[in-house]
Amino acid sequence: MKKTLLIIILLGSVLAKAQNAIDLYEFSSVIYQGTAKSAAMGNAIGAVGQDFSAISINPASLGLFRRSSFVFTPALYLSSTVSKYQGSNGDDRAIKMPINNIGLTWTSEINDGSLKSVSFALGMNRTNNYTFNSYLSGDNRHTSLVDAYFSEMEANNINSANDLYDFSPNNLYPLWYTYVIDSIAPDYYTTYVPAGGLNQQRGVVKRGKANELSFSAGFNFNEKWFLGIGLNVPHFNRDMTTEYKETNLYPDKFRNWSQQEVITSSGWGVNAKIGVIVFPVKWLRLGATFHTPTIYRVDASWYTNTFSRFNNNSYSYQSETGTYTYTLTTPYRLGANAAVIFGNFGMITADYEYIDYTNIRASAHNYKFTHLNNDIDARFNSTSNIRIGTEWRYQNLCFRGGYAFYGSPYGFNDDRLRTNSYSCGLGYTYHDFTIDLAYVLSRRTNTYQLYSEYTLYPAVYHEGDQDVVDDTKVKETTNINQLVVSFKFRLD
Repeated sequence: MKKTLLIIILLGSVLAKAQNAIDLYEFSSVIYQGTAKSAAMGNAIGAVGQDFSAISINPASLGLFRRSSFVFTPALYLSSTVSKYQGSNGDDRAIKMPINNIGLTWTSEINDGSLKSVSFALGMNRTNNYTFNSYLSGDNRHTSLVDAYFSEMEANNINSANDLYDFSPNNLYPLWYTYVIDSIAPDYYTTYVPAGGLNQQRGVVKRGKANELSFSAGFNFNEKWFLGIGLNVPHFNRDMTTEYKETNLYPDKFRNWSQQEVITSSGWGVNAKIGVIVFPVKWLRLGATFHTPTIYRVDASWYTNTFSRFNNNSYSYQSETGTYTYTLTTPYRLGANAAVIFGNFGMITADYEYIDYTNIRASAHNYKFTHLNNDIDARFNSTSNIRIGTEWRYQNLCFRGGYAFYGSPYGFNDDRLRTNSYSCGLGYTYHDFTIDLAYVLSRRTNTYQLYSEYTLYPAVYHEGDQDVVDDTKVKETTNINQLVVSFKFRLD
């Protein structure tokens, strides 16, 4: 007879399932979400200055401020995702109305030797938005996710229910409890779920964001070169609910089973940024930046709800909630900025960032994350972000456009999790008030194996006299539409 087994959940097994390399990449990635001027120019404003978002990219841009100001930026964020699986398409949408930015700057004239002015900034810039919904559905003729779980159990010598609970209290043990996996003899497991002939569905709902609270100082030396430093307190929170379901297309005793995962993560951290901008000639600005790694303390919780339905019975099980704390270290960033200035009429700008995602690290005082950190080393690579923008002025109006490329964590030439953004916008200034508008269209692509979202082990089926690894490839395309508006007030 099955019974509840009261065994302590080990930190390692919880984190291995609940937070993986992709999660740590997401918490480490930066896709700027700041002011409307910055968004319209593809966020290629590191060498431009006089915009609060530029301070997050190159704090030396603060030295170019001439007047104190206050800026506030609300936005509308709409994402739409199409997932292709087993010849079928699924789609889902999500909407959010975030606050991208709020900031205050003030400038003091110095005129003491080469130092002409000092500027300070205090405020918040959004550095990522996790709002995301996806849905897929397709018929699999060959295997079930349960087959991949059997491969995992065999590889890890799971011989009893106690072993199952110790090894995977939130994923595999609930399947045993609800008879999706059953033990008919010692050391022998079976399942009523057929190997193929199944409709498989998966839905993901994410909500959350990453913000950076910043205190920065910028120094203007002889109107020729500018130095900036920033001390920042980044914060992220993300709630993610994932549901996986398999339904028998030819129901007999077994009808369907599903498992819902709920993962909540939040982290507070600290980092520093230093930057320099120089004017080698009047029409050219060049900048360089270094962003230190962010050190996060992350608190997370995780539980699952599992359901199964048979002809005459149905079963359910809610796992215990696992809570844990760990330290996340993100990669450092190296950046270069440029702006070509055409008098008072316009400019063309470009920013470049180098990031090595193999430098992501998880650690805790009571557990060694060797397996997870090795997985990061094996999967990820260095990459680059490239942003290009332009602005042209006519009287009190500014017209802007931009493009941004955020490279894949798997390498610059890999298209998985790569993001391309196209933007345009305009601004209008009346005395001490400026309103800026921007529209941004971003497209992110991703390709993954469905079963790999749950286990590192494959599902194998027989074809003739050969064993074949089931191809459960998912192609995912996400389009993100953003409308951004900034209200800027000059204070002196």
